[in-house]
Amino acid sequence: MIRLRVEGLMLERLLERALEGGAVFSRVVRDGPRAMIFETGERGARVLNALCERHSLRLEIQRVTGLNALKRFFLRRWTLLPGLALCAALLFFYTQRIWMVDIAFVGERTAAFDAAAVREMLTQMGVRPGMAARDVDANGIELALSAASEDFSFVGARVQGVRLLVEVAPSLEAPEVYELETARDLVAACDGVIVSVNAQSGVAAVKPGDTVRKGDVLIRGEERVSAEETRGVAALGEVVARTWVEAEAEAELTRVERVYTGRTRTDSVLRLLDWSWTLSPAEAFPLCETTVEHLPVGGMFLPLMIERTTYAEYEERLVPVDETTLKAALSEQAFAIAEAEIAQIDADALQIVDKWIDYSMIEEGRLRADAIVEIHRDIATTREALAQEG
Repeated sequence: MIRLRVEGLMLERLLERALEGGAVFSRVVRDGPRAMIFETGERGARVLNALCERHSLRLEIQRVTGLNALKRFFLRRWTLLPGLALCAALLFFYTQRIWMVDIAFVGERTAAFDAAAVREMLTQMGVRPGMAARDVDANGIELALSAASEDFSFVGARVQGVRLLVEVAPSLEAPEVYELETARDLVAACDGVIVSVNAQSGVAAVKPGDTVRKGDVLIRGEERVSAEETRGVAALGEVVARTWVEAEAEAELTRVERVYTGRTRTDSVLRLLDWSWTLSPAEAFPLCETTVEHLPVGGMFLPLMIERTTYAEYEERLVPVDETTLKAALSEQAFAIAEAEIAQIDADALQIVDKWIDYSMIEEGRLRADAIVEIHRDIATTREALAQEG
């Protein structure tokens, strides 16, 4: 439906002429003494427009709705449908190919290889971004990667839209094989106080409450065959002990603070490329803050400028720091170092049971924080493993 407003004289006669010309109106109302509003279709609008042009009447299109509005919209934007068709074709082409190849590592064990190595294997197999999705053989990728390296315990591949996800799990470490007939002792991996002893094979050489040093025998690799005879075996078991990890951090009790005296000097130099001319020389203070400004003189086309250097004098004074704030910072730093060391401990059972910190003054006005963390851990190890740790 098209709504038209016509201004002029003898509008009733215009309406009669339009009806004679085949126009059909759904609504005709007066809009003042010299204006009339017509609501009609496409044909009626053409007939009325032709009559208004013939009789020099002012015609205004106020509103277009329904199919007429849709038709006018597409006529004004005739490139819309071809553009939509092109977008649909490009989208279809885009979704038929793999544009992202992602590598994900799964499992708890840290991988001994990186994503670049896996990606290189995939490239050698012909798997790369841009390949057709129909050419991706997920099962073939899994079998090929599994056969390519013994470091993989699991390989999974699946297509997710335009993305190929390859999941890789590092191979599991082979469990330690115990040769029960080979005699060996279990010794202490570090100093500690024994909490509990569980000797699964061999004879316990310590009891709860004993203090041991690194390398002391905890479980002897022997078992009794008879009242007078023993034989060597591979000692097995768990020996939990109280151990301590210590870390320290220190800092100055004073800090250097700048105090500006208020005295300044300014040095100005006129520069043109490599040429310079001193306008007002000035020497820097022994202790000063330097600020350099460049003031253009020649505008955009002539690189002539004034280089102005300002020296602001200051003095350095030692001021005490807030001891409470410093202690908090040192405590956090020391415990962070201790926790990092604990994270490096290779133990099957480990539990933090207590921690504390001590502060002490050291020479030259410094404060030191000593963090101690008490942990319960299995300290039983073999002599060979202890030798490898150094």
